[in-house]
Amino acid sequence: MDKFVESAWFVRIVALLLTVLLYISVNFSDFQLLQKADKSSQNNSEVITDVPVQVYYDTENLFVAGVPDKVKVELSGPKSLIESAKRLRDFELFIDLTNVSIGKHRVPIKYKQISDKLKVTVLPEAVDVTIEEKVSDYFVVSPEFNDNMLAEGYQEEAVSVDPKRVKVTGSKSALNKIVYVKATLDVKEKVDKETTGTAKVQVLDSELNKLDVKVEPETVQVSISVKNPSKKIALRMFPKGTPPDGIKIKSIKPETEEITIYGKESILKEMEELVVPVEVDGIKKDTTLTVPIEIGEGLNFVSPQMIKVKVTVEGNPESEPEEDSGA
Repeated sequence: MDKFVESAWFVRIVALLLTVLLYISVNFSDFQLLQKADKSSQNNSEVITDVPVQVYYDTENLFVAGVPDKVKVELSGPKSLIESAKRLRDFELFIDLTNVSIGKHRVPIKYKQISDKLKVTVLPEAVDVTIEEKVSDYFVVSPEFNDNMLAEGYQEEAVSVDPKRVKVTGSKSALNKIVYVKATLDVKEKVDKETTGTAKVQVLDSELNKLDVKVEPETVQVSISVKNPSKKIALRMFPKGTPPDGIKIKSIKPETEEITIYGKESILKEMEELVVPVEVDGIKKDTTLTVPIEIGEGLNFVSPQMIKVKVTVEGNPESEPEEDSGA
């Protein structure tokens, strides 16, 4: 036995066995790493938003309501395939209604041109749709404008829309519910001159719910003209403050008896005169002052903005007592 252990063959066999064990150990570790990497690559998941949905149906004779414009898609699998799908977006989500009858149905959202190595989940997976006979009609558009967007003192004179009528296409039941077809002009700055802008047409029922219909054109031009009403009113001056002792304010007369003010008609209608205070503190003799004309809420301009006022006094200011110098 000792001779066999010491022989060259024994050494060779042991070396061979060690080599085989080392080889198995190294390759098994690599295999585990590959398994982990492959498993990791399969665990990637990402949601793609705003994916449009294509609908296949008889567009000439039918109208479909209830299909969302865009949905979400969750993709799970190798990261490289997910990234490619996100970047290229060469896949399609669709609903096939070519053989579906008129009425209400719950239908799945299908997909195509996505790698079979990816797990695909459409959010939502199915939707409720209503298929009806298509009808079209023309409706007059009512232009609207928020008065809160008018500059101070201005008021709406006229609002117009172009075109005045739009074509509305949808199901017969939807068109029967139409009560309002309107376009509201939205502006970013206060309006003090004629303004035109683009407004989206809204089709609403009696409870102001938006109806699922198609509008042609979808937007219209809304124009608003404004006016700045004016009125001539009398001026009335009154003294503010207290003149020196011995001085009495005899009269306060402005160089003009009336001014023109601009503002909302509802406010101008109530105004007959504008009371202007004149500061008389310290006035000891006849004086001409320049007084600013201040206006209140609902008014936006006055002409003139400054007026000259002649203040006439009578009496003499009392002299201050001399200080006693003492003995």
